[in-house]
Amino acid sequence: MIFETVGDKSKPVITMINGSFCTGKGLMPIAERISDKYYIILPTYDGHHENGGIFTTRQEQANKIIDYLRKENIKKIELIQGVSMGAEVALTLASTIFRTTDIVVDRYLLDGGPFFKFPKWFRKIMQMKFKSMVHNAQYGTEEEIIERFSNNKMIQWMLRGDISPYKWYIKDMSLAAPHMTDESICNESDACYTFDFPEMPDEEQKKIYFTWSDNEPAVKSKKKLLNHYPHAVYGSAGNLGHGGLMSREPDKYAELIAKLAEEKIK
Repeated sequence: MIFETVGDKSKPVITMINGSFCTGKGLMPIAERISDKYYIILPTYDGHHENGGIFTTRQEQANKIIDYLRKENIKKIELIQGVSMGAEVALTLASTIFRTTDIVVDRYLLDGGPFFKFPKWFRKIMQMKFKSMVHNAQYGTEEEIIERFSNNKMIQWMLRGDISPYKWYIKDMSLAAPHMTDESICNESDACYTFDFPEMPDEEQKKIYFTWSDNEPAVKSKKKLLNHYPHAVYGSAGNLGHGGLMSREPDKYAELIAKLAEEKIK
């Protein structure tokens, strides 16, 4: 795992965790919008960068983020954001932080997380789909890769609409893809669909803001989350598709992060 940082280290800290098959740099357009007020940490998962090894589990990625925070002597974080699978890593991180560390986190923004636990046969299908998707990002020019993604049925189903606002994110995926082995892809696919809903005390739940677009598939996990985390806050991004607010309206997304980071839980 490697880490990018943006902003002045003396400022309040925000950690942003990227979605599947991307790098921390993929969140740079959002991070740069708030870097005048915050010091932003952007992890890149194992298996997604040169000499990055193999992606294994959500828990291992969460543990490595904690190791980095300890190494940097960071004990207070205003907000941890995670998008797509990054939201699952962030919730795993939340559970681990409060159980095993003295690090204080004020808020969590968990966007578009597919908090599902599916049977093995379904996970095998998704492994094949994700391998095909990543393989399509491993060769060709940026324009060719974007064109292939624009015609990918699974991508169209997830993003729900014009794909052009996601071009910067697709470009980032093309940077991670050459370093990804099939083992990493399969492990990461399973990490998306084997969520185990760790226990969270009521007061910790109140720190969490879950949000999805109303028309993305991942929103169907909301019902089970409500059962496990009834004290969390649940929001809607409208009908913008998966990660739509971040990609289609980045200024509003940056404002949401800043607003939540400044908000105090009563």
